[in-house]
Amino acid sequence: MVKENYEPSFEPKYRNDAKRAYHTVESMGARLGTITEDEVMELMQGACDLHIHCWPDPLIDTGWSQSHIARRATDAGMKAVLFKSMTMPTAFTAPYVQELVDLYAKEKSLKPVRVFGGIVCNYYVGGLFPESVEVCARAGGKKVWLPSHDAAHHHRVMGEKGGIELLDSKGKPRKELMEILEIVKKYDLILDPCHASVKERFVVIDAARRMGIKKILLTHPNWNVNRATIAQQKEMGRRGAFVGLFMYSSVPHFNNPNGDPLEMLEIIKQVGPDRVVMSTDLGTMLNVHPVEGMMLFIRLLLALGVSRKNIEKMVKKNPSYLLGLA
Repeated sequence: MVKENYEPSFEPKYRNDAKRAYHTVESMGARLGTITEDEVMELMQGACDLHIHCWPDPLIDTGWSQSHIARRATDAGMKAVLFKSMTMPTAFTAPYVQELVDLYAKEKSLKPVRVFGGIVCNYYVGGLFPESVEVCARAGGKKVWLPSHDAAHHHRVMGEKGGIELLDSKGKPRKELMEILEIVKKYDLILDPCHASVKERFVVIDAARRMGIKKILLTHPNWNVNRATIAQQKEMGRRGAFVGLFMYSSVPHFNNPNGDPLEMLEIIKQVGPDRVVMSTDLGTMLNVHPVEGMMLFIRLLLALGVSRKNIEKMVKKNPSYLLGLA
């Protein structure tokens, strides 16, 4: 029998969520008023996104092709996009996409977005296989992600066996990893430990810095699969890494319902905007288009009180440095 006098909205979960929603809306309205589209688009001019998923990638649910995303980024006035595929080196497709975008921009009298790719050291390219990384670098790749879905840490979190270990039995970087770091240094690439454990990330960061590698970027260290505490993120930043602050892992959505946008403020405060890089990690069909996602990301940070100057550091200055475009 249905209880007609039962009020679910008084349950603690729903009541607390309601309080947060209305307090947030009312406090932002009182403090900021309206954030206009013009303000957002101004910050999109020259913005970079260093982590975009795209078709083709048969492993995940990509919603848009590289050329489609790059054209939209050109329309928005973005400076650069860097595509990631879990299965194949995007360094090999980036030049062709750039040709298409250059033609598109010329027809519309726009400045074309710069298109870049890289490689993820999953099993599909041989895992920690230096030869694959070398070829990617020679093809113009800009970023080397260490294993993502195939990382041993990722497997352990998912309750699965196997995966690619970054460290040997003594806790030191494996020989193949050290060879990859040499290639990263040689070609001045961006190194990303990706879905590695906290321990592995500290070891990789320290080894890379000892070798003189300056461009280290951490994939979503505030996300579930490779989560680090804010104190750990701050220390990684102090040791020379840039912390990736991603729309996908920071803002709740269909397949990441537990993201906490307010945590972003503490990360920016503790790590410091000089060591933070904004990206979307979007491109999957269950979420908004990556360019729309970046616009929303900027709007949210403005609404949370982050200054235009600091947003520009995180979405323009820092990623431009990593890409060698500064």
